Formats: sequence, C-alpha cells, structure tokens
Amino acid sequence: MSDANPSGTKPVILVVEDQPDERFLAATLLEETGFTVIEAETAELALAILNDRAEDVSVVFSDVRTPGPIGGFELARIIGVTWPRVRVLLTSGDAGDQPSDLRVSATFIPKPWRAQDILAWVEEAAGRPDGSRSGPSVIGPGGKLISREMET
Repeated sequence: MSDANPSGTKPVILVVEDQPDERFLAATLLEETGFTVIEAETAELALAILNDRAEDVSVVFSDVRTPGPIGGFELARIIGVTWPRVRVLLTSGDAGDQPSDLRVSATFIPKPWRAQDILAWVEEAAGRPDGSRSGPSVIGPGGKLISREMET
C-alpha cells in the first residue's frame, strides 16, 4: 500500500460541510497551513470525489449533519469499509450527535471546534500509518485525544 503522504507533497483533505461559511472557514484554515483542500457540500458528492481520487485523499473532515440520504456517521462507515487508509474526523454542533454514535474508526470533535485542535489532529492523521488506528475516539477539552474505551 502506498504511503499516505508521499515526500514533497502535502496531504489532501476533503472537507464535507453544507454550510458555506463553515466550509470556507475549515478549507481556508487548512489551505493556509499548506494542505491541499477539496470541498464537498454533501456526503454523496464526497463519495463521488473519493471514487475518483481516493488515492490522493488522506483525511475527510465532515459535519455529521449533511443534506441528503447519507449523513456523516454513514459516510464514515462507508469510508472505513471502502477506503480504510483514509482517516475521518467528524464534527457536530448538535447536542444529539454524540461520540457514542461512532461505530467505526473515526474521531469526533464537537462544534465549535478550535483551529489548533483541527490542525494538530489532521497533521497527525495525515501522516499516521494505516495500522495505528485503534477505533473511534473523541477530541475533548483542550484538544486532548480521548480513546472511546476511556470514556466508559
């Protein structure tokens, strides 16, 4: 399997968010840090992009609530099965969306998220070898990564 971050290139991040202002904020933050960003308004569009460019994409950063029949949790499940090398970071501002809803290897961060937390996670995830994932996790207060097993 090829390296997620070939030397000399910055990882490609797919940002999935239907709210234009939030998508712009996330994309700008990542682009200004040197990442290459692809934007999608829906999970369906994200899957179409992955079908064409999965070998380029290192991380998908998606809202849990996306318009259409596929939401963020389902998107993460599909990615985990179809493209297990691609890391997934889910976010939500809805109190009903809980990290316990994660059933796949993904990370959850509540909105409003802090720029430094997103950047630190994406940088680590984009460079992490495939075998180092250990199930769902949550980014907690202060950007601390908390494994799902530690929550119970």
